[in-house]
Amino acid sequence: MNVKLRVLSAGALFFLGQVAFAQQKPKDTADNETQIEEVVMIGYSSVPKESYVGTASKVNAKSIEAKNVSTVSQALAGESAGVRVINTSGQPGTDATIRIRGFGSVNGNRSPLYVLDGVPYTGNVSAINPDDIENMIILKDATATSIYGARGANGVVVMNTKKGRANKSVIQIESKVGFNMGLLPRYETIKSPEQFVGLSWEALRNQGRLLNNANPITYANNNLFSGTGISPDYNLWGLSGSQLIDPATGQVRPGLSRKYDPENWEDYAFQTSVRTENNLSISGGSDKTTFYTNIGYLSDEGYSINSNFERYNGRLNLSHQAKSWLKGEFNLGYSYSKAKRNGQTADSGSIFWFVDNIPSIYPLFLRDAAGNKVADPRYGGFQYDYGDGPNGRGFGALTNSIADATYNQNNFYKHELNANMFLKADITKFLSFETRIGGQYYNNSNDQVDNPYYGSAASQNGYIFKTKTELMSYNWLQLLRFNKKFDDHSVQAFVAHESNSWEQKYMSAGRPNIIDMIPELNIGIGESQSSSYLNSYMLESYFGQLSYNFKGKYFFDGTVRRDGSSRFLNQKWDTFASGGIGWLASRENFLQDNKTIKYLKLKASYGTVGDQGGVGFYPGYNVYNPGNFMGLPGAAFDRNGYPELTWEKANNFQGGIELNLFKNSAVEITVDYYAKKTNNLIFDNRLAPSTGNAILKVNDGILKNQGLEFTVNTHIINKNDFRLDFGFNGEVLKNELAQMPVDISTGERKLLDLSEAGFGRAAGRSIYDYYMREYAGVNSATGAAQWYVNYLDKNGNGGFDAGEQITSLYEYQSQNPNADIRTGTTENYAQATQKYLDKSAIPDIRGAFNLDFGYKSFSLGVQFLYSVGGYAYDGAYAGLMHNRQVGGNNWHDDILNRWQNPGDVTDVPRLSSNYAADVNFNARSSRFLIKSDFIALNNLRVGYSLPQNYVKALGMTGFNLFITGDNLWITSKRKGLNPSVSETGGSDTYAYAPLSTITFGAKINF
Repeated sequence: MNVKLRVLSAGALFFLGQVAFAQQKPKDTADNETQIEEVVMIGYSSVPKESYVGTASKVNAKSIEAKNVSTVSQALAGESAGVRVINTSGQPGTDATIRIRGFGSVNGNRSPLYVLDGVPYTGNVSAINPDDIENMIILKDATATSIYGARGANGVVVMNTKKGRANKSVIQIESKVGFNMGLLPRYETIKSPEQFVGLSWEALRNQGRLLNNANPITYANNNLFSGTGISPDYNLWGLSGSQLIDPATGQVRPGLSRKYDPENWEDYAFQTSVRTENNLSISGGSDKTTFYTNIGYLSDEGYSINSNFERYNGRLNLSHQAKSWLKGEFNLGYSYSKAKRNGQTADSGSIFWFVDNIPSIYPLFLRDAAGNKVADPRYGGFQYDYGDGPNGRGFGALTNSIADATYNQNNFYKHELNANMFLKADITKFLSFETRIGGQYYNNSNDQVDNPYYGSAASQNGYIFKTKTELMSYNWLQLLRFNKKFDDHSVQAFVAHESNSWEQKYMSAGRPNIIDMIPELNIGIGESQSSSYLNSYMLESYFGQLSYNFKGKYFFDGTVRRDGSSRFLNQKWDTFASGGIGWLASRENFLQDNKTIKYLKLKASYGTVGDQGGVGFYPGYNVYNPGNFMGLPGAAFDRNGYPELTWEKANNFQGGIELNLFKNSAVEITVDYYAKKTNNLIFDNRLAPSTGNAILKVNDGILKNQGLEFTVNTHIINKNDFRLDFGFNGEVLKNELAQMPVDISTGERKLLDLSEAGFGRAAGRSIYDYYMREYAGVNSATGAAQWYVNYLDKNGNGGFDAGEQITSLYEYQSQNPNADIRTGTTENYAQATQKYLDKSAIPDIRGAFNLDFGYKSFSLGVQFLYSVGGYAYDGAYAGLMHNRQVGGNNWHDDILNRWQNPGDVTDVPRLSSNYAADVNFNARSSRFLIKSDFIALNNLRVGYSLPQNYVKALGMTGFNLFITGDNLWITSKRKGLNPSVSETGGSDTYAYAPLSTITFGAKINF
């Protein structure tokens, strides 16, 4: 017997592939294959795929193996409609952010539940070797997620590791060597020091004009290298402004030479690095015992200096049929990983901020008066420039991110263990008892050592800071299952109890005055600063499920679950339930002989799920901070508790169709409509200062997500030596905040929430509708930026006057529906009206399309991601279109389109070097909203499999060579903008931009 079986959850089995086969070998050894039906998991059970009434998307091992990623969460990109994978950082080993079917909450948790081999998984996904994964199942609708109750509100990602097969031994060796690099485009900025200083001179000349200086040219010449211009320490030419700049052109005079050429910071910040991965697995077994074991090693160097991820993995999965009525399984995985994350802080320590924003006039290395590099007396080589000269540096003074990333340490170490044991005892032919206990343990350390000579810690003679995080969680399931068929009726049901415990311990300590760069506290001789705390919660659950099948055509699934959580004080318990129906119409007589419709199933479901994330661990209790009061213990009041806080609760509806057309199901179509309504949203309600409390967390408000998902797979050509498949998927999402919370100060529902910058939350709007000032372009006569202002013409003069402006249009119109509101323009940013712009961060449609081609032993796979519609706020670009003091930041190339003379028609205002009336030219407004459309080449794989006659002659069972490319190309509305890395599509000037990887590999099976 050789049947592909996978344990998905407690007692759940999954038969892989389009059709699975039971292979029976009689005494004469002739093979006799009997076709059996595919089975899918719903929660803690399994049902035939044809009778499943929900939506579960499977990502198989082939799709995972095609992508060379350090964490399996990244491999989900483009694999399932309605599943968005956001790779927020290019740092190797970073877990992706997953969103399933929209936004599950406003302020609470939006992440899905992960389940590993039947046990809820709360560890780091990066600890799991992608080579160990057999498949991943994404559960979306209520029939699949409601059984998880309080943890299934945002979908469930089930990860199933590989198992051995009876009487089939396999040894597999896989080796990969690849190269990481930054192939995706960056923002186009001013690269020439001469061009930069010319623009700076122009800005100062304009400033002189605006200040009514008698001679603006002389003003610019005198201030070009000064405290109000560029620091004199960075005068590359050693000339005065009048000697350097031709006033007729506003540019550097031709023929002038520099004292030195500043380094291109990008050349020192980024590199082409090497990625290596090796895996060895052995699997097999006998009729009663099967095993799978794997050891793996990954070294993944980032393209930003001193960034990497290194992982050692081991896994052992055992299954044993101890008795005819008793079966047991044991799964164990261990991972040890190390990572360097230098130069990635969200401040001036960010390498990416420096590279994109530092003006081209600033050198990487310190220079003397003659322009020569200064020797480093501490580390040898040349000394980095920290901008701490006599006159400072206008950009990133006292910092140098590349130097910090070189000299300092920011290292992470993780030991992670996941294990579970499963037992199944058959009481009768139709009744069984199952239990599974499993959990995770990890010990994470972070060592940060800042050198004593340069940078932010030099004044403290260096600093060491260490953190330790220890987590222990376990889950224990007990389940009684009934499974019996009565003629045309098939019934499967169970009742179960589950206990879950989660505990995290955190400790940190730091010391100044270090005597070495060894990452231990004893090297610091200053006063120790330490802290520690513990977070924990428990979840208790009772639940059951019923699945009914009539004649293989009509289906029903029902679940109910009651959860109690320690996170809540007074309202710990809630009940979640679901029901789903399905009709396999293709089995009806009127469709059985249809030559076009080969498979047709209609399905619908409705249910409730809950979520407890986003509230903290002890929200119901009053909080005090302990301290020292005159040598005695003291406690300072922090906040009141929220004893009535409870679950966010979502009601989910889904209706769908599964359709296969033409011979051999040449076209496969799946369409699902879903509507999700989340009640009891978690909101922060602002309290009056007189209460002594700032915030009261409450359950209030309603959020709706509804959408349409579709997947179309076509098998265009399917011949012996040639195949060609094309598939695409997509999601259309509509999000609406249906009801706002009550404002305690007024007793009325809040009209507008502006807590997230740039977005306005109001009833009837999505949570990502833009609310900000509207840019009105440039005054062609003066070059000043303009914004729209809505106002009341109080003096009746037909124009706008100061004091008549409306600050927030939506609130004013709601309170004064009959007001005579007029529209004008203003050059004062503070006077401009904030308003809805009828633009949203949510795209009209997003998804992926795939091409799979094969000819004889060659194969080609291509995957593109796409998004159409929606807008992104490009904050990184806004920073590059500044009007700060010259020398304070670089400019984007678009600054070349600036206003220069009266009559110029442009949308880029004048430069004036921090002139008081112009400092808000790049402040938040519609000027920096841009369409977030993009198409990205996410994965490309070319493979060659050695023909079997050669393979067998070499004593192998398989030999495959392949080349893959990941994250190779993207096109968007602006070069450098990558809307795929953010939930709202916006840019982050500090973020590690996604890396691109090209990999060469070989896989050998024995």
